Amino acid sequence: MANPLTEKSSNSSLKSVHKLARHKTSSMESELPQSELPANFAEVVKGIYRSAFPHLWNLPALKKLGLKTIITLVDEPYPPSHVVFMKENGITHHRILVQANKDPDVKIPDAVMCRILALLLDRGNHPILIHCNKGKHRTGCVVGCFRKLQGWESRDIINEYFRHSYPKSRLLDEKFINEFDISQLSRLAQASGVKAWQPSGHFKVPSEENDKVSSKHLLPPFL
Repeated sequence: MANPLTEKSSNSSLKSVHKLARHKTSSMESELPQSELPANFAEVVKGIYRSAFPHLWNLPALKKLGLKTIITLVDEPYPPSHVVFMKENGITHHRILVQANKDPDVKIPDAVMCRILALLLDRGNHPILIHCNKGKHRTGCVVGCFRKLQGWESRDIINEYFRHSYPKSRLLDEKFINEFDISQLSRLAQASGVKAWQPSGHFKVPSEENDKVSSKHLLPPFL
């Protein structure tokens, strides 16, 4: 079920959480590594980003993106520092759980994927970050389906999936992407002009770690 993340705490308890989170952030600043974007980070198109689950030290770099929306695809709870970060920066958080494609008898429901893609197609939600735990499989499926809406060739979509999921790509992810029916979103896609959306070119893709993938893992251009 796709609902924006809500806080159930009272105002007083929420203020205490904010105060504690700020204190922890301040006390840790000198111990944190230099500000950097999350692992497996990439720009999908201008205003849409993908990554692994952000750490505390990633927040300053994410702030520079001016995010309006974050979509979390896993059930991992956000720590208080992240909740404060989103509140202070006016970021809407959607937690939309996506099942891992590990069992042939279980697949991501179309309604769930369509909900995520509809958020991506609405430029009012941009800049937007999509992430799971590693930024590989669930996020890769979302981006793969988004690329289909952009009219990408299948080999290019799967090659991009490989670059980010290496060295643990999943055949069931590839199957899901290839079989996903984009006609469910054809009107939204056409109205948004998504086929013309391009990256800004300000970010290198893929990350250094994923550059290790060799050409034998990518589909040849004649397939």
